[in-house]
Amino acid sequence: MTAYRQRAIACAASLAQGPRRTSELRSVVPTAPSILLRNWYGWFTRIERGLYGLTPEGIVALARWSPAALTLKPASDLAKRQVRLWRGAC
Repeated sequence: MTAYRQRAIACAASLAQGPRRTSELRSVVPTAPSILLRNWYGWFTRIERGLYGLTPEGIVALARWSPAALTLKPASDLAKRQVRLWRGAC
């Protein structure tokens, strides 16, 4: 899972209780405003300027990805894992 997806899931989890302002989400995910604006996965809907909510796809994404998936790992751990996966594929 990419770090971008992890941040998008963290944004979606913050929006699970209802629409919130980007200024509120920034304390959870510093890049939240750009994630919500770009809406790469189609999980967010803009209600008005600076106020976002979840789409049905966002609710499904929250159900699919476990809270454990939100744990960001240090880059060195990710690199070691990728090397192990690459070596296993050869």
